[in-house]
Amino acid sequence: MGVVVSVLITTVSVLILVDQFTRGYARSQAETRLKQLAWQMQEALERSMTERQIDMRILVARPSIREGRDLPRMRAVLNELQANVPDYAWIGMAQPDGNVLVATNGLLEGQSVGERPWFREGQKNTYSADYHPALLLEKKLPPQPEPWRFVDISMPVLDPEGRYMGVMGMHLSWTWAREIAAKLLNPASGRYDVEVMIVRSDGTVLLGPKALEETKISTDSFRISQQSPAGGAVLETWPDGRRYIAGFSRTGQDENMMLKWSVIVRQPEHVALQAFRDLEQRVILVGALIGAVLVALAYFLTRRLVAPVNALSAALEQRALGNQDAPIPLVNSYREVQLLSSTLVNMVEREERYLREVRSLNESLEERVAERTSRLHETAIALQQSLDVQHANQIQLEESATELRAILENAQDAFIAADENGSIVEWNRQAELLLGWQRDQAIGRQMAELIIPPDMREAHYRGMEEFLEHGTSVVINNRIELQALHHDGHELPVEITVGHVKRHTGHLFIAFLHDITERLAFRDQMRELALTDMLTSLPNRRAFSDRLPEGMMRARRAHELLALFFMDIDGFKGVNDRYGHEAGDELLIQFAQRLQGAVRDVDTVARLAGDEFVVILETLQTQHDALQVADKILHAMRAPFELTHSTVHVSSSIGVAIYLPDQDGETGPEELLAIADKAMYAAKRLGKNRVEVGKVSVA
Repeated sequence: MGVVVSVLITTVSVLILVDQFTRGYARSQAETRLKQLAWQMQEALERSMTERQIDMRILVARPSIREGRDLPRMRAVLNELQANVPDYAWIGMAQPDGNVLVATNGLLEGQSVGERPWFREGQKNTYSADYHPALLLEKKLPPQPEPWRFVDISMPVLDPEGRYMGVMGMHLSWTWAREIAAKLLNPASGRYDVEVMIVRSDGTVLLGPKALEETKISTDSFRISQQSPAGGAVLETWPDGRRYIAGFSRTGQDENMMLKWSVIVRQPEHVALQAFRDLEQRVILVGALIGAVLVALAYFLTRRLVAPVNALSAALEQRALGNQDAPIPLVNSYREVQLLSSTLVNMVEREERYLREVRSLNESLEERVAERTSRLHETAIALQQSLDVQHANQIQLEESATELRAILENAQDAFIAADENGSIVEWNRQAELLLGWQRDQAIGRQMAELIIPPDMREAHYRGMEEFLEHGTSVVINNRIELQALHHDGHELPVEITVGHVKRHTGHLFIAFLHDITERLAFRDQMRELALTDMLTSLPNRRAFSDRLPEGMMRARRAHELLALFFMDIDGFKGVNDRYGHEAGDELLIQFAQRLQGAVRDVDTVARLAGDEFVVILETLQTQHDALQVADKILHAMRAPFELTHSTVHVSSSIGVAIYLPDQDGETGPEELLAIADKAMYAAKRLGKNRVEVGKVSVA
């Protein structure tokens, strides 16, 4: 019975262990799946909102909008954007007094929106308003199955001179978010009862099951998502009394997404674990059958085995009672029992022989005891000496460890050690000061989640896999510069040196880091000095050589004109010869200041050498726009220049090269500069103090 019960208990225990393991594994897989769906929805919302903000910035930068004069053209631009992005229910521009100047399809034109949050906040900067119902547009927009709901985006509009003109606003239909959810998650929702919810920070459900939309919730998944930027998954009971596995994440973790929403993806627990339930039933059924077979087999075998053993036990009991004539049966049924019975027979025969030998051995026992005692004493002395040596070595190791700890704690660089799984095992004081994490907070945590920015973690994991598999790495045993993540979330530049030690249990990775913020600032300062003219503080020839190709590339993308002015100071050599080089330098400085004041802040003014200056004008509509700027520069230079020791009158000759991307696409920067240069010399030949336009075909 003992064997049968043992087999039964073992079988039941194995079934329980298998059940617990599979239950935990199934729940973990379900949580991971739902957490990934929540992350995908979060990324899709943030990516789409970033695209909407880009649309807004492009729209307010268009010349037709910034000029603000041609209302039909402005309305056509807005209608075109709405046709390309149907999710924009309404796009309009309001004047500073709050009245709508122009809008898609003329809706709300002339009406006041001065009290709307998107207008008030959009006067200052880019603004995104949270989900809200339509107020003015509800009756003017086409009817749809569900009420109109909007997310607002607005931004101030500035004219070409940088003056405030009004606020551009967009009403993004909430069907935008529903379409994102449908594309990402709806293929799984019908079959597996997966539900997606977007929840505002006050707990209001913006998107989700119809019964919950525009109601407030206070579930564990919502509360944790407000506090945990990394997202996660929980098992919880919802107000409807059902248990769900819910994955969650939160938008707005970076500056591109101003709106803070919790994304919750939930699935009923019984649906998520349905595969486990089916497996559990099959395991229980198979286990019960196997247990029954094992119990029956154990009972049969033990009965066959116990019978001969009982016969041996009875004979031994007789001999224990003093009946030395009781025979020991010789069993031939099982090898083991046969061996036992034959051994018992031989043991009885040897017992008497051993008794005779014991008497003779007792005579030499004292001598042997003394000899063994002496050997034990010698062994004890040797053991004590060995223990003393081991203790001394242990003390030395502890002292070495203490010294190493003191060195690392007082090191000027941050020191971090991690095992091959990425878990931090060492973190010195300098690491606390540099990265903001206390040692007890950092030990045992994953190095990637503590100090590596999220956008670099995938590359870090790939690099670790490559090193552990092939032993190659671009980081190990090299000194590199990269961005590290501080405890408060900001990134700081560091120089890091990583090494590794091969151990019996794997690898130990050690890293020394130090802050290089000041070094990079100095490097940027040196780079800026290398690109700046020391006399006039304008960009120099090297900076101009970088900016002109960039401007031509932007002109090609936007299909807009670009103008390049090449000019010098008429009579500059005479000022130098008459008043000296200091007066000439003073004239160059004032000339550069007037030149900067005559163009826009977005235009590039550079000094090439001596009295030669260039101006790059971008985002032009016609050649006439460039000539107006050139005339403005000539007018600014006609006023006398008040120098320290004299007053001089000079003028400027300007050569203009117009770059038409659709016609002059093959023209290069050097060729464009040569055209402007030739045009300037033509202006000098024709009498100076004038503007001449060069032709691409001439070059």
